[in-house]
Amino acid sequence: MFETKELMRIIFGAVLLTCYSQPTNNLKILGIFPLNGKSHFIMFERLAKGLAEKGHQIDVYSHFPLKKSIPNYKDFSLDGSLRIIQNNMTYNDMLQYQSLNVPNMMNAVGTNICELMSHPVFQNLLKNPPRNPPYDIIIVEAFLFNCHFAWGRYLNIPMVGIMSTTILDWYHKSFGNPSMPTFTSGSNILQMTFMQRLSNTIFNTLMSQYIQYHILGQSKYIEKYFGPGYPDTIEIQKDLDLLLVNSHFSLEGIRANTPAIVPVAGLHIKDDDTKLTEKLKKWLDDSKSGCIYFSFGSMVRIETFPNSVLKAIYTTFKNISPVRVLMKIANPDELPPGLPSNVMTQTWFSQEQVLKHKNTKLFITHGGLMGVQESIYFAVPMITIPLFGDQHINAQCNVDHGISILIDHHNITEESFTSGIKEVLHNPIYKKNSDKLAKLFRDRPIKPLDTAIYWIEYISRHGKKAIQSPLVEMQWWKANSLDIYAFIWLVLFFFLYVLQVIVKKIYKLCCPSNQNRASSLIKSKKIQ
Repeated sequence: MFETKELMRIIFGAVLLTCYSQPTNNLKILGIFPLNGKSHFIMFERLAKGLAEKGHQIDVYSHFPLKKSIPNYKDFSLDGSLRIIQNNMTYNDMLQYQSLNVPNMMNAVGTNICELMSHPVFQNLLKNPPRNPPYDIIIVEAFLFNCHFAWGRYLNIPMVGIMSTTILDWYHKSFGNPSMPTFTSGSNILQMTFMQRLSNTIFNTLMSQYIQYHILGQSKYIEKYFGPGYPDTIEIQKDLDLLLVNSHFSLEGIRANTPAIVPVAGLHIKDDDTKLTEKLKKWLDDSKSGCIYFSFGSMVRIETFPNSVLKAIYTTFKNISPVRVLMKIANPDELPPGLPSNVMTQTWFSQEQVLKHKNTKLFITHGGLMGVQESIYFAVPMITIPLFGDQHINAQCNVDHGISILIDHHNITEESFTSGIKEVLHNPIYKKNSDKLAKLFRDRPIKPLDTAIYWIEYISRHGKKAIQSPLVEMQWWKANSLDIYAFIWLVLFFFLYVLQVIVKKIYKLCCPSNQNRASSLIKSKKIQ
């Protein structure tokens, strides 16, 4: 039974959709999600399934074909072409990702992804694109492989980008969107000092330029597979007619976005009536003193952490009994002996169902954006232990919202871990802040999935560039009004010059005696 407030929100959303939606024929959609990381694909799969449920036909090119087929959803599998990043990253692997090695990163998630266009499924799409009927629109992941943006121009249809992160800095310009490094820092809004704003501006600018330099090198793949005459991989970003980003103002703060950038944070969250297994349900129901959920997501294997860290974790969990713990472990057999009796391990949990259970009091997480959003959605406070990438920014964002504490994974000891858990469990401010943020995050006129589908259908109805900012095609000096400022300064200079001339003439006319006296003094000094 829904609460009255929740029921009214659903009714309002349905009315809003009815009033503002227009009929759209079922679309034939091409979905290109070539990254070999499951953590990104979770969001894209949810969108693709939502479109299929709406009656649209979607062909999905990815490494993750469905285990069970559904109507209107057709897989074109890339499985086996690249090493899948899922439950196979060891502690030592993770340490390598911590160093900001842009060339290595761009090779792993840029160059390798562009080279996938030699795969038979992509080659068949290049040579034999469907024509009866043809595709109506493309949805493609926007990340670090702009070479795949050429598909929109090749098929001459509108193209929607979807980003599993908040908007990356180098995408602002291609949408005519203001980038504001003086008060935004990655995924977080900070009250920054002058030096912080200065360093943030310099770092963001230089890093964006450096990454774009490497992305520009992907232009050769566009020419190789699509032929000559295409824009380079930076310019082709402008071909995106819409960008769906994994953000929401309640998390990152207020930002100025053009209509072509649509925040859809939480799109992947189902919040349905999926049932827990009998064993897991009993464990949670019997956790009268509360239960902690501990997971580092779909990539990093906790069991590969140093024994000293695992020992500290074991001792901490034993000390907090009768509080119970659920640990997501890819291979429980690799854990050292001595796991406390109040800990249950499994290779996979229905994370949303665990987080929404009334006895789940704390989420220990690495700070992956999707998991963080689920925890916020269900108002569960966190301990965030960032490992690499945007996790550090997400962790700091959680701290700034007062819903989490941050622990450095290099400094996990029995003392630091126990202290952190007790702080979050027993200090009510974390739960209070989590409840408040959950209300802000969930309070929307329509669900994020419905928002994404609406705007995809909007672009299909109105065509390419339907909501493109005029700044996109404007020269940089016009976009920044430099010609206007130069004209204003020129007029001001001319006005001051004319004013100076007029004042001098008036002075000569009004004070001739002073001028004659000054001339006489000068002559007398010369004679002396």
